[in-house]
Amino acid sequence: MYNMPMSGRGGSGVVGGALARYISPKRRLDTLFALHSTLSIIIGAIGYIYPSSASVIFLTENMREADVARAILRPYCSLVLAQGIIVWRARRINEGEIKRAFVQAYFACFFLSTVSLIIEHLNNAGVVSGKLFGTVQIIGMIGLTLGYGWFAIFQPPSVFHGLGVTRSHYH
Repeated sequence: MYNMPMSGRGGSGVVGGALARYISPKRRLDTLFALHSTLSIIIGAIGYIYPSSASVIFLTENMREADVARAILRPYCSLVLAQGIIVWRARRINEGEIKRAFVQAYFACFFLSTVSLIIEHLNNAGVVSGKLFGTVQIIGMIGLTLGYGWFAIFQPPSVFHGLGVTRSHYH
């Protein structure tokens, strides 16, 4: 009686089966690319369209500082959005060395960005918010650093070969 399989779910459940598929060894890198690119496109678009939304992360004291922040933020968010599109499209690439180059470059990028954000928070110069969104930003950067670092350092080159997503995933 206790060993009876759960009917209709194959024993693992719908959510568990979907999660297992996305974190399976053959799909992990694709999942990281998809998550990274989706968040980059959303954050880049919001930051470009509503540059004042950066006030949840960066603190400004007067209108001139807000104008300087906006002048820097829009081009930066354009780059964030564009690299989100690049990473999304890179999911289709079947060449392992190209994907490995992406992983290594993003590991360096997110590692250095995380270190610089932590230093800014520790300096407490009143420029970077330590409130909820500032903390979420650091946690997100640490997550991306760990994700790309895991692939860059611990995964053999063979992991990157033949991981292109077929066109059917996009339609």
